Amino acid sequence: MRRDEMKNLLIEVGLDLLIEEGLARGTERLTFKRVFDRAADERGVRVSNASVIGRIWVDMADYQADVLAAALRHDDQEGLEDTILAATRVVAAADLATLAGRRAAAVEVIRVAAEAHIDALIRSRKADINLGLRGLAASRLPAEEGTATSASIRRSYEEFVSRWEFVFTQTFAVLGIRMRPGLTVRQLSMLAVSLTEGFTVWDRVEPTMTRDILRPTGAAGEKEEWTLFSIGLEALVWQFAELEDRTAPVDPPG
Repeated sequence: MRRDEMKNLLIEVGLDLLIEEGLARGTERLTFKRVFDRAADERGVRVSNASVIGRIWVDMADYQADVLAAALRHDDQEGLEDTILAATRVVAAADLATLAGRRAAAVEVIRVAAEAHIDALIRSRKADINLGLRGLAASRLPAEEGTATSASIRRSYEEFVSRWEFVFTQTFAVLGIRMRPGLTVRQLSMLAVSLTEGFTVWDRVEPTMTRDILRPTGAAGEKEEWTLFSIGLEALVWQFAELEDRTAPVDPPG
């Protein structure tokens, strides 16, 4: 087995163990012995310390950090497609020829897409440890500053923000929404990531307060279900952005 194949396999095995056992003790339980035994039992691959230490990782701590970074790398990617599809359906059915129609479409996109995003995160096989993974990763940054692990953790957060930037940019272009002077889509995206993390905490601590919030946002003023996340996201959007004064819809940027 090639070096890169071995590295990827052992990271996958370590991630499986994290998901099954949680983060009560961080990544400390990811010892080489436990990971090697699991790889042999479930993947039929026998690994020795000599084939890994100094060849793939400097030591066990180096391996644990790579598993953590890999876990973060795809943390909310599962929800991106569902979020985009939900937003696309709303835009396709919207009246984009009037200011009121575009405003209503923007509100509905936020309500529906935010719900799709949260639902996708909850369905993820890492749902139970996602929040802990982010907190654990952030706690490692000062100690790992300047290392490959630090770069990987930062890159993971850059990917989170880039996904949000993509969704915001595409949707804003179609609906005719522009950023307010002095503010950027990236700043809005960073706050959206933070809001996701905060909502995840409260959704576990006090779920009766985070969902099924009725607001009169329907086409005829009928009440619709919102989440605390979508309400917060809508507030952020209108603080950072505003509708353009135009009448003709445009295509999103390529």
